[in-house]
Amino acid sequence: MLNPAKPALLLKATAPDSWLTTGRFALFLALLIAAAFPGVLHGGRTFVFRDFGLFGYPLAYFHRQAFWQGELPLWNPLNNCGLPFLAQWNTLCFYPCSLIYLLLPIPWSLSFFCLAHLFWGGLGMYVLANHWTRHRLAAALAGVVFAFNGLSLNALMWPNIEATLGWLPWVVWLAQRAWLEGGKTLVWAVLAGATQMLAGGPEPILFTWLILFTLASGDWITRAVSRSRILARFCLLGALVALVSAVQLLPFLQLLAHSQRDTGFSSASHDWSMPFWGWNNFLVPLFRTSPTAQGVFFQNGQYWTSSYYVGVGTVFLGAVAFWRVREWRVRLLAGLVFLGAVLALGEGTLLYSAVRACLPGFGLLRYPVKAVVLVTTLAPLLAAIGITWLARAEGGGSFEVGVAALLFFLIAAVVACDWRSPIPADVWRATWHSGLSRTGFLCLILAILGLVFAPRCRRNRALGGVLLVVFWLDLLTHTPNQNPSADPSIYAAGRVRAQQKSDPPPRLGCGRVMVSPEALEYLKSNPMPNPGETYMQNRAALRVDCNLLDNVPQIDGFFSLIPREIGRVTALPYDQPSRPFPALLDFMGVTQATAPGSTTNWVPRPTAMPLITTGQQPLFADDSTALEDLSHTDLDPRHTVLLPIEARGAISACAQPTARVFDATFSNHRISFGAVAPAPSIVVVSQTWYPAWKARIDGIPAKVWRANYAFQALEVPAGRHRIELAYEDRMLQMGAVLSACGLLICGGLLCIVARLQQPQPAVPAGAE
Repeated sequence: MLNPAKPALLLKATAPDSWLTTGRFALFLALLIAAAFPGVLHGGRTFVFRDFGLFGYPLAYFHRQAFWQGELPLWNPLNNCGLPFLAQWNTLCFYPCSLIYLLLPIPWSLSFFCLAHLFWGGLGMYVLANHWTRHRLAAALAGVVFAFNGLSLNALMWPNIEATLGWLPWVVWLAQRAWLEGGKTLVWAVLAGATQMLAGGPEPILFTWLILFTLASGDWITRAVSRSRILARFCLLGALVALVSAVQLLPFLQLLAHSQRDTGFSSASHDWSMPFWGWNNFLVPLFRTSPTAQGVFFQNGQYWTSSYYVGVGTVFLGAVAFWRVREWRVRLLAGLVFLGAVLALGEGTLLYSAVRACLPGFGLLRYPVKAVVLVTTLAPLLAAIGITWLARAEGGGSFEVGVAALLFFLIAAVVACDWRSPIPADVWRATWHSGLSRTGFLCLILAILGLVFAPRCRRNRALGGVLLVVFWLDLLTHTPNQNPSADPSIYAAGRVRAQQKSDPPPRLGCGRVMVSPEALEYLKSNPMPNPGETYMQNRAALRVDCNLLDNVPQIDGFFSLIPREIGRVTALPYDQPSRPFPALLDFMGVTQATAPGSTTNWVPRPTAMPLITTGQQPLFADDSTALEDLSHTDLDPRHTVLLPIEARGAISACAQPTARVFDATFSNHRISFGAVAPAPSIVVVSQTWYPAWKARIDGIPAKVWRANYAFQALEVPAGRHRIELAYEDRMLQMGAVLSACGLLICGGLLCIVARLQQPQPAVPAGAE
């Protein structure tokens, strides 16, 4: 019978590489990362490509500003007329390791944050693979492949995804030990799972728990003696992780309920599935890809990740593990790898459609290609198992020779296919270079494996290190320039304001800007070869979330979740660029817009309204009518306001032309102003309606109505009053209480286990 405290995988190497200890592998991995990104680590360069500069860095900068102002970044008033920030989940507001970029100099610290999690993930995979195989070279190989596979390197542009992936192997290792051993390990598993949950990568977290569920199910089936304990501990683990993470999850769930995402979201947005020929890229990574202006290659039709290549040697070793090792866990890993590879193909497969039909919530997720997380996570483990089998067998046999021959044939077939049947935008030269280089790496890997596991080979220690370096080079060189960098000065604060001295952009509460649809399309379609120059052009145009670096309010932006009503309203000028929306833009306070034929010049809009107005005549309409009216050219927001039908019985105000607003002050989470009117009047605030916003009139709570479909309004009595709008997130407060309870339970469990493990005092001989 197996000891439940030991790994269940029945693979033990006869002569493990004792020199590859955890500490030595950690040093080795750190040196590999330093060799791959020397300029970024010493601060002379910084990541900039795509979402890092347009999304990841601006969010980290906004978070950092709030941190040093001594407040939580609950609300972002600078994009989409205002939207929740902390509740986005991927903003890392409660992630403990965010202190790296909050305390250390930025932008260096954010790049270091991403590389540190690349290292942490590789080290975690080493620990997990070593726990399963008891073979340190195999574990080290798994760690290198997990840290440097194409998806992990691509994820450097997303701090939250990189952090989530960095914790994934640690959660799997600790969780499995938790349901088998219990005790303190359960608490450490809860803390690791909660830390990953707070990192805010929804899809990797989902796939982490899919892996845990299947592993726990396998242990439950194969370990009949401890079934009840496995079930109880697994359920307790999940409950405690959710409880400790409640401070982040509850605000997120509230925002999700009010957001643009529904069960049909994934099919309604960019599909970005893996192409039907995408499996070929596991062998020839540049097959049917084309470069961007900065030289980064992407698959034609799929632009979420530039690569998911795990190494041609990894494919070979995974095939060896699947065929040679007759153990349920290997079958489970192989099944999940196949599941991920099929789901990544998206709507074109029956499996994906079946999952969508059986699990409607699956439609909330975006981009089916994200399912390759299962492949890039579990393929390194299969490779570790394969190399462990080779070590035990002291080399391969006819099957291994056949697999190698098959891989050579498939690589040649892929290259030939691209030559005979090219597609538009395909780069044939890149394909055959990729196929030739991967063939060379496969030959080198096979030769080294033959030497490493040759009987009585005395040089296997040195060759083991060489094998790791060859795998690293295969992964590092499989696609050119995957993470372009630039001079850190591109992120200097205030550069846009400094350039616009004659007509500076508006400040918070003084209006907003609008980036024209033509400018956005031009910037998207005409990037520069130099990544730094491209970013500065995007920043000067305030594209996506670059406005956060200069504190410039705008009506657009990119966030995972946007309150659905404001998302539809702010999308109107972009979805219908040929139609004018002067009244709507006036109401949203657009004081500047991109000049025609330009991307970085601005023209004023003197007709823009103040962000707070009063005295309008209330009209009542359902949501569809209100949204339709906002797109009409005869909209008159200066004199009328659209309120929901349910407000008809509660509103007594009518038009008050003499009413006025005075002394308005704006901050991220609070708006304060005075209002005076001869009779009850409606005050309209051109800010996104969201249930966390509460109003008080002279200190007395007042109802905040949804006005003009997506904005805020309240009724103010006659006379002179002081009104205050404040962001008060009840779900955050409730979540904080639940998280504190979860941490207290974890502390109590540690104390109980410590007391139970204390040695009992010896009873003196002869004592009764």
